[in-house]
Amino acid sequence: MFQGIGALAVYVTDKERAKEFYTSVLGFEVVADLGPNLCFLKSNNGEIDIYLEGGMKPVTADSQTSRVGFFLRAEESAAATFAALRKAGVRLLQEEPKVVDDNTACFQLLDPDGNIVDVCGPR
Repeated sequence: MFQGIGALAVYVTDKERAKEFYTSVLGFEVVADLGPNLCFLKSNNGEIDIYLEGGMKPVTADSQTSRVGFFLRAEESAAATFAALRKAGVRLLQEEPKVVDDNTACFQLLDPDGNIVDVCGPR
């Protein structure tokens, strides 16, 4: 029935603030900026598309809330990515990445609107 994910939709209150975070901090690039409340972003390797829509009402979410999330694969180790994001002032939900198997560690961060983004990378 489905062949893959076309784009990840991220709904935010302020598109410009979110666009700045997803580009400057997380490294995505703008593909199309379509007015005050809509833009499309792409990861630097071209494998991840994000549909970013502003003008939405904020919702409180935490790691125990039922939600749809997405995992970003880190280019470097989870620990190095975690450290870089911490240094950049990103709100992290754990004190350190959690080891999930022999080769992988994961952690969660919050975007400026409180959307949870899961990150996994090599140990």
